[in-house]
Amino acid sequence: MRRTLIFIAGTKGGVGKSFAAIMLSGAAMDLGLSLTVYDTDNENRTISELLAEQSNFLDESKEQYPLDTVINGIFTGVCSEVTIVDMKAGTSRSTQEWFSSVPWDALHDTDVDVYVAGCITSDPDSVRTFVPWLDYFRHIDFPVSFLIVKNGKDGNHFFTCNSLLEPAMDKLKLDYQIFTFPAVEQEYINELNNNNLTLRGHLNGDGTARVLPTVMQKSRLRKHYFAITDQLVKFFAAKFNPEEMNESRNQKLQHVKKRISCQEKVDKTNTTNRKK
Repeated sequence: MRRTLIFIAGTKGGVGKSFAAIMLSGAAMDLGLSLTVYDTDNENRTISELLAEQSNFLDESKEQYPLDTVINGIFTGVCSEVTIVDMKAGTSRSTQEWFSSVPWDALHDTDVDVYVAGCITSDPDSVRTFVPWLDYFRHIDFPVSFLIVKNGKDGNHFFTCNSLLEPAMDKLKLDYQIFTFPAVEQEYINELNNNNLTLRGHLNGDGTARVLPTVMQKSRLRKHYFAITDQLVKFFAAKFNPEEMNESRNQKLQHVKKRISCQEKVDKTNTTNRKK
């Protein structure tokens, strides 16, 4: 399997960047992939708190180029199979300058695929603030692919993304994939965050039994988890070589495909009923 490096673009705050990083991490761990997550947000440090064992905090207040650690790891052989970098909100000049120093030509000779993920909500600003990242990476001499996360936290109306961003990316012939995250009850997210628990961790029995303990709460969270991570598991699994698909991964993927197929049937039925 080629190694995967994902930069969660530092777009508008509050669009679910850290949540996307956590869910991508959960999917990678579900497949047994080695994982490193870098947290660059010195205001919230959400990743560092929720994924303490897998994360490293890059502190720009203590070193001039903390992101160097990410690229240096690729060339020194300490890079995990999946590396996720949760960029802080905003496209600062220092960030752009750092990316301009990355040896993209040398990366051609590595086994690393680079992705830039943009989190989009119903707020048009979430698209507007992603555009500078899109514009920068489409001009570099390296085949960067894009991941668009449509986060339903503020509603499922992605008009700006559907009518402007996606057609523009198609016209530019950019390589991108779209993932849709259904909204998770905010009170559930708050409860998990307050107890330093990820959704995956809660479902796996981490933390106190008093956190969201009822059968229906757990069932609802399990539904949310699979609705999000099934897409991401398929994304990572598509990168496996045949010999890497062991029994555990095959079983996981079969369950994923079954749930996706069932959901597609439900969606098709609901669409038909609405048209009647």
